[in-house]
Amino acid sequence: MLPFTGRDALLGEISAAADRARAGRGGLVLLTGAAGAGKTRLAAEAVARLDGVRVVWAWCPPGDDREAFAPWSLVVRELVAQDADGLAGRSPAIQGLIGGRTAQPALASDPEGARIRLTGEVAQLLRACAETAPVVVVLDDLHAADPSTVRLLLDLTATARTSRLMFLGTCREHQLTASLLSAAVCLPVGPLSHQDVEVLLAAAHGRPPAADDVRALLDRTGGDAFLVTELLRAGPGVPASVRAAVEARIASLPSPRVVGAAAVLGTRVRLDVLAELVDVGLGELRPLFDAAAGLLVTAGPGEVRFLHELLRDAVYDALPSAERVALHVRAGEVLARFAERGRAAGSAEVAHHLMLAGPEHAEEAGAFARRAGDEAAAMRAYDDALRWYDRAAQATGSDAELLVAQGNARLGSGDRVGARADFLAAARKAGDRGDLLARAALGLGGMEVDLLDREQIDLLVKAREALPGEESALRAVVVARLSVATTLIESDEHRIALTDEALELAHRSGDEAALAQVLAARCDALSGPEHVADRLGWATRIVSIAQRLPDLGLELLGRRLRQVALLESGAVPAADAEVLAFEAAARPLGSPLHDWYVPLWRGMRALAEGRFDDCAEHLAVVEEIGQGRGNAAMLATTQRWFLLSDTRDATGMAEMIAEAHLELVPGVWPSVTLALVATQLGHLDEARDRLSAVAGRLADAPRDSEWLPMLSQVAETVAVIGEHPVSRVVYDWMLPFAGLYVVEGIGAALRGPVSWYLSLLAKAFGDDDLARTHAATALEAARRACLNVLVKRIESDHEPATGEHVFAEDGEIWVLRYAGQEARLTTSKGMRDLATLLERPGSPVSAADLMGAVSAGDLGDVLDATARSAYQRRLHELTAEADEADADGDAERSARLAVERDALVQQLTSAYGLGGRVRKAGSASERARTAVTARIRATIDRIARAHPELGRHLRASVRTGTVCVYEPETPRRWTTSHRAMGSHA
Repeated sequence: MLPFTGRDALLGEISAAADRARAGRGGLVLLTGAAGAGKTRLAAEAVARLDGVRVVWAWCPPGDDREAFAPWSLVVRELVAQDADGLAGRSPAIQGLIGGRTAQPALASDPEGARIRLTGEVAQLLRACAETAPVVVVLDDLHAADPSTVRLLLDLTATARTSRLMFLGTCREHQLTASLLSAAVCLPVGPLSHQDVEVLLAAAHGRPPAADDVRALLDRTGGDAFLVTELLRAGPGVPASVRAAVEARIASLPSPRVVGAAAVLGTRVRLDVLAELVDVGLGELRPLFDAAAGLLVTAGPGEVRFLHELLRDAVYDALPSAERVALHVRAGEVLARFAERGRAAGSAEVAHHLMLAGPEHAEEAGAFARRAGDEAAAMRAYDDALRWYDRAAQATGSDAELLVAQGNARLGSGDRVGARADFLAAARKAGDRGDLLARAALGLGGMEVDLLDREQIDLLVKAREALPGEESALRAVVVARLSVATTLIESDEHRIALTDEALELAHRSGDEAALAQVLAARCDALSGPEHVADRLGWATRIVSIAQRLPDLGLELLGRRLRQVALLESGAVPAADAEVLAFEAAARPLGSPLHDWYVPLWRGMRALAEGRFDDCAEHLAVVEEIGQGRGNAAMLATTQRWFLLSDTRDATGMAEMIAEAHLELVPGVWPSVTLALVATQLGHLDEARDRLSAVAGRLADAPRDSEWLPMLSQVAETVAVIGEHPVSRVVYDWMLPFAGLYVVEGIGAALRGPVSWYLSLLAKAFGDDDLARTHAATALEAARRACLNVLVKRIESDHEPATGEHVFAEDGEIWVLRYAGQEARLTTSKGMRDLATLLERPGSPVSAADLMGAVSAGDLGDVLDATARSAYQRRLHELTAEADEADADGDAERSARLAVERDALVQQLTSAYGLGGRVRKAGSASERARTAVTARIRATIDRIARAHPELGRHLRASVRTGTVCVYEPETPRRWTTSHRAMGSHA
């Protein structure tokens, strides 16, 4: 059995009323509410919890043929059995009630006197019974009571106020009389709460319910206690008990067909539609609804609704099948006429009824379902649109036009995979219809056009050939899209020629939407740094056209193009404003195809300003939204690379780059990126080799959106590895664009002004004066753009030299200046190792790169097993001999044994690595680690003897091992070049 729940406050009120009755201050309590609210169950639960009271229960039967005083007859029968004084035997009125009748002659001659005598005698009986224990009389369904029963109750209520007598009644709230309201304490019994339904669901299923299940049950029943419990007992569908109760209720109505027709129209019903459906005037409907109270209630001006969805389902199920189908056919006709007259009837309503009207109406139902899908798509309710397109396909089958519409709706909902399948299916069914081929081909792209997509390119070519000359607007868009789709396949000249053709077609057509699409393709074809100003102008025009149309998708495309052009121009405040405009335009669409751009751009700004935690938060959003989507996933990877680089997370960077498989990505730039990553991981020889391998291909790289970022990565690489043959030529290529900023992708990272990379290149080929000039320009530009991370780097690398910290080679002598003291030492490999680390504070450099070693494979263990065992045995012997010498007080022998013991310990220590693993003698990394660590430590010891303060600083700041790094607690700027003592690395 389901538990009783959710009525604690009402139970408390009833208990308090019972306590007053015990104290001789009784009265009338009424539980009021709609049918099924749980009034009777509450009354039963309440009296069951009362101790020391006599409970008498009576029910008021409905119907016009009910006997007068029927419930009082039941009450009196119960009380007579408890009448110790035999009052019932001496009272004709009470005897009449017991027999189901009143004393008719007395009533006929003096009805008022008879009523007074009856009231007095029943009151006397009740008081007598209450002498031994308080009496609670329950009168259920008082709304069905005859007037005489209610009048007697009101008369007896006055008696109860001074006796140990309490009346507890249940009554439907809309049938309460003014006299009952004024005499009683009314306790409204409302619907069950969310928590109450949750408790009942848990009890029914034996486990905590899902929030959606609770919500669904509440939606269907309105929290009505009867409906909730019956549904839980009977399961899905309309429980037989509910159907029986509703059928009985409908049968009592003066016009059951009106309620049935209302159920066909739905849970919420427009009165004008219902009136035409049943061919009844609007004025005649109101009395019918008054009679149907408890089933239907007013929902607003001109509307009614079923009290609960389950009640509507019960009424609908009660309709004979033939009548139900006929009403659906009629409803479809009525609503179609309303739609033609513009009277707020949608195609979805018409389609719904025609779908239920039988197979003979399938063609018409399919047409309205398709129109309903188009209407939903126009409102960007793409899930609804897909539902209606699917129903249209079920009714009439899928043709090319329906598949194209379905594909566009899937795109809007973010399902690119499903959309692609729809568009390709539409193309197969389109035959030679150029317009349908074009729409299918264009659907394969959108805001993100997949490159190297052979099916898309072939379909665009086919559509271009099939479109007649007069279809200039659609043809213009197809040609423009072909230009974008053939990126990486056709030459820049061919793609530009396609946009020229498309532009001419668009101007000829006068179609602004087509013109905007062509301008977007032109931005893509001319994405190099020479055309930044042009792209900014074209993108601004796209936004203007899109706002006039209006077309939110087109506006977002234009704003995305504007954002990149503004960043390249260095107009960072305007770019920030563009992000807000993009966000405002994207919000109504609610599409994952657009939602990842704003967090990407906010992550970019956080990264540039040094707010790395904020960047990580934004980036996590991009990765979540853009999972599995080309551009989003790629740009998220790019931004994470920059974040890992700026936070010096070498381990994370190595893992991410390994997963990216850049070596498989077509083009020149991935090879340059891998060279830069090698420098960031401290693999300088690898970086040099990778850059040298790709250097010959740089001249042939397309001058597209990747060109300037690629050259900036070359500059970053040579800044670490030093002079390289490409330095000068890359400088010459970048110089014409010194006033621009470098932007990675569609705003994944703002790398900084081109002048900064010119500075790095100039320094690499040895022109320090030119490097400082570019650096000064870059510093000002970086400050204007709030690029805090870059500002600190430029200030650190190019602040005017004070000579305070010097570690510079001058011939065979190294000049060391630190903390106001200077020392000079002869050259050594360890000096050069330290100089390399000091030039790159915080950047790890592998020991193998410092050593320049090439692995020849492992040469075996440092010590073989026999030697290790012999050493260990001798170590134990030396320990025992030393203990003996110490005990004998032989200091000379103890000292000699200690020297031999220390030597053995040193040998064994060098033979074992971390965790006691035996070192390999010939491992390249091990040889490099051992050699570099030894010479750096030896050099620091030399420095400490000549310059103690510098020695202490280097011991605290230099870490050695497989990877070495200089990481001072407080940043230091070092002069390291022997060519120009005033320049800084």
